[in-house]
Amino acid sequence: MKKNSIYFVGIGGIGMSGLAEYYLKNGSSVYGSDMTETAITTRLRELGAKIYIGHNAENINSTIDTVVYTSAVKSDNHEIIRAKELGLRTIRRAEMLGEIVNDKYLIAVSGTHGKTTTTAMIGKLLVDAGLDPLIFVGGNVQLFDGGASRFGSGKYAVVEADEYDRSFLTLRPNVTVITNVDEDHLDIYKDLDDIKDTFRLFCDRSKYGAYMIFCGDDGNIKSFINSINREKISYGFDEKNYLKIIDYNAENNALNFSILNSHSSYNDIKLNMVGKHNALNSTACFAVSKVLDIPLEKYRESISNFRTVDRRMQLKYESNGIKVYDDYSHHQVEVSASLNGLREMVSGRIITVFQPHLYSRTRDFYKEFAESLAVSDKVLLMDIYPAREKPIEGVTSKLIFDELIKLNKNSKLAGNSEDIINMLIEDRSNNDVIVFQGAGDVTNLCSKFVKKLESDKKN
Repeated sequence: MKKNSIYFVGIGGIGMSGLAEYYLKNGSSVYGSDMTETAITTRLRELGAKIYIGHNAENINSTIDTVVYTSAVKSDNHEIIRAKELGLRTIRRAEMLGEIVNDKYLIAVSGTHGKTTTTAMIGKLLVDAGLDPLIFVGGNVQLFDGGASRFGSGKYAVVEADEYDRSFLTLRPNVTVITNVDEDHLDIYKDLDDIKDTFRLFCDRSKYGAYMIFCGDDGNIKSFINSINREKISYGFDEKNYLKIIDYNAENNALNFSILNSHSSYNDIKLNMVGKHNALNSTACFAVSKVLDIPLEKYRESISNFRTVDRRMQLKYESNGIKVYDDYSHHQVEVSASLNGLREMVSGRIITVFQPHLYSRTRDFYKEFAESLAVSDKVLLMDIYPAREKPIEGVTSKLIFDELIKLNKNSKLAGNSEDIINMLIEDRSNNDVIVFQGAGDVTNLCSKFVKKLESDKKN
């Protein structure tokens, strides 16, 4: 590989950071910029990247070979404009990922929800099986030294295939995994039919002889999967699936279940996570183990030792009967799956601090969010995290709050972070489970709350 100089616009993003780390490990000179300093930018600096805070044209010069950007970067970005003025190569992150992995035996994990966890599960399985895979995942994983990628020299690559802005269409998988298909990213897609058509196209672009591993419980996937001329393996709880989950049991913060097909029953599978959605994710991983002829005992061992990806219902604190989780769920289906998974396990109250993500998503699904959050005994609603969007008139967290009131749920529109922490401290009781949920900076509030609990414990 040519040892070149690469500049990443928005290097602190989880997808960009994985690519940046890959090129650092391959000996390239890596530069990049982001608007704020984060744990990710600090990590990349420690690995040798030069990072600027703020996007400025002066950061780009003729010593750089390639400038990488994502769909979130606007056309008026000063660094992109400067790169084009200098005649530098500019490339979308998704296209660069395709250049790296498409020549490998590629396992691509797609879906509206669950793809990060499932990618990490499959990646860990291949590592444990000695296959030394290259891995790109959309979250920080302790298995990969806390990063979002793993550099392997084997013939396999495992990647999270992101449907946002149709990015996954640059990939040519040998094995395609589809966890589910739901309405999301309606700032990109016209409607659900547009989303399903794009997933169908993604499947069609897989390599000749590819396998399609998909959740057969999902009606949206079933609406198009039969039109794909590839080998198919369905999985799920439904009796009609090729791989059927049976004897499901949730207790003691763990799942136990078996997987049945027409030939055999694969018993006593244990996963140290919560929720039926994670039983589904681990069964997708099992399907990959069958395609690659990885022994059952190796799969059992690998999945039982799997620990969640950062911010995927991650236990951050446990003491005096109180548990605190940090959870990335930000789509109404994810919220429902995560909270229902907890409900299977706990006897005490579930208190959810929820930060809606995007004005458009809140506008389109506020009723569904309220219904999902209603699994909780109490809900504290933060202001909407705007991410890439500008405010929409009349769209606030109060839309969700009003629906929760209709459902007779104990809920409050929370103020600043100190107000929320004080509310939680004053109201806490033994056996409470407190969940900080959302894709924005609610994770920082979770960290502050945990520090407060730890400080109070010492005093």
